[in-house]
Order: sequence, then C-alpha cells, then structure tokens
Amino acid sequence: MPKKTLTKLTGLLRKAGVQLRKKEYAAALALADEALPILEELSDDDALDDEDATWSGYFQLRLACLDQLGLPGDLAATCEAVLERFPIDEDDLDDEELITLANVRAALTGLARLAADRGDADTAVALIDRCFRLVASDAEDDDPFLDRYQQRAAIYLGACQSAPQRYRDGFFDSLHHLAYKAGRIHAINIDAPALLAYLNDPDYLAFKAAHPVERLRKGEPGETWQAALERFRAIAHELRVVRESPVWDGYFTVECKAVAPSDLAAREQTWNLTLPAALRALYLERGSIEVQDPEADGSLRIYAAQHRSMILFGGFVHMICNLWGDRWEFEEFFTEAEISRLDANFFIFGHVKNSDNRYTHLFFDREGRFGSLAYDQNNWNKMLPQVKAMLKGKLTGSMSLDALISGQMDALIERLIDRDDQARLNIG
Repeated sequence: MPKKTLTKLTGLLRKAGVQLRKKEYAAALALADEALPILEELSDDDALDDEDATWSGYFQLRLACLDQLGLPGDLAATCEAVLERFPIDEDDLDDEELITLANVRAALTGLARLAADRGDADTAVALIDRCFRLVASDAEDDDPFLDRYQQRAAIYLGACQSAPQRYRDGFFDSLHHLAYKAGRIHAINIDAPALLAYLNDPDYLAFKAAHPVERLRKGEPGETWQAALERFRAIAHELRVVRESPVWDGYFTVECKAVAPSDLAAREQTWNLTLPAALRALYLERGSIEVQDPEADGSLRIYAAQHRSMILFGGFVHMICNLWGDRWEFEEFFTEAEISRLDANFFIFGHVKNSDNRYTHLFFDREGRFGSLAYDQNNWNKMLPQVKAMLKGKLTGSMSLDALISGQMDALIERLIDRDDQARLNIG
C-alpha cells in the first residue's frame, strides 16, 4: 500500500476536523465520506498502525456532523456501523479497551435519542439502559457516563410522559441519580428546563423522601447515638456495595467490645477527671465501637479498654501524638505549659479516619462538652487557630454526644454512598 494513500487519508480526516471546528458541517461530512473508502482499503490490508483510533476519529466526525445537520436516518446507520465495527462482550467488560467502550456507549446513546425522537419509548429506554450497563473496564479509572446522566434522565422523562405507570419510577430514579452526580461533580450540570422543573415536582419530592438513601443519609434532629449506629447498619444493607462490590472489600459492619466500670475508673484516675455521663453510658451499654474496618478511610473508632496506646480516652495532645506517632507541630507552635493545659482540659476518645493524611478527632472537655477537630497533616494552619481558641476557653461548635456521633455517622454514610456508586460503575 503506497505511503501516499495513508497520507491522503490522514489529510482528509484532518481537513474534516478543521471544517467541523468551523461549524461547516456539510463540508466536514463530505471530507469524511471521501475518506471512508480509503479507510476501508487500508483496514482490509492491515496497513494502519492504530486502526481502532482511526475508525474512532472517523465515526466521531461523522456522528457530530449528522447530528448537527439533522439527518436521523444516516445518523442511525452510522451508529449501527459503530456497533458492528466495535463488538464487545457485554457480560465481561473488564478487558475491553477504552476506545471500544467509548464508541459503543456513544452509538447506543445516539440510537436511544433517535428512538425517543420518533416516540418509541420502549426502544429508547432499552438502548440507554444497555449503554449504562457498559460500566468501566480495567482501562478506565473515571466515571464513563459524565456526559450521559442528563441524556438518560431526558429519555426517561419522555418515556414517563408517554407511559407514566410503566416509567415514572424509572424517570424519578434517573433524575435522583443525576441530581446526586451534579452535586458532586462540577462537570455535570442540570440545565434542561423540563428536568429542572421536576426537581420541585411534588410527586418527585415524595419519591425522593421515600428513597432509602434519602431517608437514612442524615440523622433526624435529636437522633441518639444508638439510632445513628442502627442507621448505618440499615443503609449499608440498602446499598449494593455491601452485597457485591468488585472494587471494595472493606467491612461494612459495626463491632463493639465490652468496657468494664473498672476500666473507666482506672483511666479516670490516670487523667484526674470524671467522665461525662453520656460517654460513660455509651461505654457501659455498648463498649468501644468500630464502624467499618479501622484501617479503612471512612471508618470510626471509639477507643477500646485494651490497646497498647489508644486506651479509652486521654489528653488531647497525648492522644494525637500516640495516634500519629508524634506531631512536631505542637512543640513548635505551643509552649510546654500550653500543651499541658490542652492535655489537662480536653480529652480525645475516638476518631474518624478520613484518609491517611486526615483524621477527625472526637473529644470532650472537663465541663462535659463534646466536639471534633479535623487534623490534616498537610494543612496544620487550618487546625492551629481552633486549638488556640480552645486554650482561650472558646469551644466553638460544642455539642452533645448524640449530636457528635450522629454528625460523624452522616459523614461515614456519605462516604458509603459514594463507594456504592463507584462499585456500580466498577471504578475505585
């Protein structure tokens, strides 16, 4: 195959791309069509170094032009050609190439939109659902549907309008997922007026209020710590990730170990304090608590009675240094007298592991007030003013033990919801 043939193909596709960027869609389409027989000939002769990438570029040009020119018949034919060119095993996606999956997802979405435009709701929904079953392969680390959540919701909305009894819940579920994604990913927007209007629709709001994730993600006002733990158990069993997660093998459990009154008395004597009644009741009723694998991000620990260093509760600086293996910042920014005052008046009894670099420490003071303080070892300056305020007796955000545990459980549940979503996408 003469080298000039390959050069001609490359030149035609490059010129088509230029015309597409100039919004000269007819001219771009004509150039792509002129390139097709050359592309087919080179493919038959195995003369392309990266055949899939070249075909992908051709299809992207053609699909974009046909969409802009409003040629549904040709658009459908091109989508079908994509599916033929890039066959995949829909039951085993792990080893599929990124370019293959990207092309097939685009083709299925295009066919779904065309079916919706001609009023074939059943076909539209079947095609978009098939697209969303093509979750990430081993070659993909990010969400592969960023530009499709709103399109799916719009397709389901059309189906719901034509057959509300069959498709209403599916539409509400797709809208709920779209809103969840838009709240977390800046690149995802809800800008379709019809979808925006439904976010305040009474029927949708009722669906959302009854959704297990929405019912359990936030604690009710006045929630007790016991109820917060049970809420975690409940939502874990509502989410797929607790049953079958291809990307997460952590423990979605709440484990407790007994604490005896003598354990508490010995520790009180060590630190010359009397435990707040609420924390004493927690220890004696439930003991120490571990929510999820204590080594995992998004886990909560209320310290046990038997441990080499993190025993039940102890002075503020003392416990942080034990957990982290010393923290030089305290000695650099505070005097020995100030460190002693922190240890004598504030007592850490647990933490949430946000990441390897960031922990949220749970503490109480001698007045029985509870609070939390996030310590990021890469951002000491954020913690510093809070500690200085504590030395001045200003415990901002103090709360009851119930409110503290409830709030931390909210954060753990949000992490669990995100992990569940990653598991559904096969990313992590």
